Amino acid sequence: MEKTLFSESMEGIVIDQVIRDQEYSMAIKHFHDTYELYFLLEGERYYFIEKETYHVKAGDVVLINRQQVHKTSQAGSKSHDRILLQLSGRVLEPWLKSAGIPSLEKVFEDYYGVSRLSKQEWEEMKGLLFGIAEELKHKRECYEVMVRLKLSQILLIISRSRKRDVMKEMPSRVQTPKHGRVHDVAEYLTFHCETEETLEELAERFFISKSYLSKIFREVTGLSVNEYRNLARMRKAQKLLKNSRYSITEISGLLGFESVTYFERVFKKHCAATPLKYRKEK
Repeated sequence: MEKTLFSESMEGIVIDQVIRDQEYSMAIKHFHDTYELYFLLEGERYYFIEKETYHVKAGDVVLINRQQVHKTSQAGSKSHDRILLQLSGRVLEPWLKSAGIPSLEKVFEDYYGVSRLSKQEWEEMKGLLFGIAEELKHKRECYEVMVRLKLSQILLIISRSRKRDVMKEMPSRVQTPKHGRVHDVAEYLTFHCETEETLEELAERFFISKSYLSKIFREVTGLSVNEYRNLARMRKAQKLLKNSRYSITEISGLLGFESVTYFERVFKKHCAATPLKYRKEK
């Protein structure tokens, strides 16, 4: 059974709480332009981010940066209760800057991954989250200001906690042979996304069978090896389109695409714009 306790939003912010008491694994690929904060209230989960898999427990906060590949899957009991907060930097950054609050870009670049708060911080965090949901539900006078203030407190708690407790016990990365293999392959594809190696050639590189690599990679990441490679290519393509003078044809070649047409098709699928339009808008 899946039950949504609340789902509220305003410009730049979406928050929802979902309880599941059945086996659940995020099936769709997750790669988008918003920042995410995932708060696990009850249960435990595996959380794959980029190339690492974390074991997340109740009281943990997961920070997912823009355009990071991520996926949750079952760990231990099937039941879990979580709150998800999605944030738009385009909408919120000007307000945060004017208020002297660390930017979303700064917080999520420095601290993406998993944070384990103290009991006091966790209780304060839950109060702020439920407070945001209440403000958005009832929309009383100046509710948008109240929501932004509570969000600012959430970001400051996370920032303070990470700066203060550098040496404290952090949520562990999952170290099973399966997750280790996936980490190695994902890391290789991240830094060598232009490679045109086939699945069989990649399997040989990492001394495992083609079928086993295909199976465990999808189980952990929710993506095929080629889908993951294309996402890594898209992130690099976005940087090249924004920060270089390479032509679209040259970028396509640098990233290992067999044709410009295929590059443009993949880019539009993942970035909701053609490479030319993305370059002009950025």
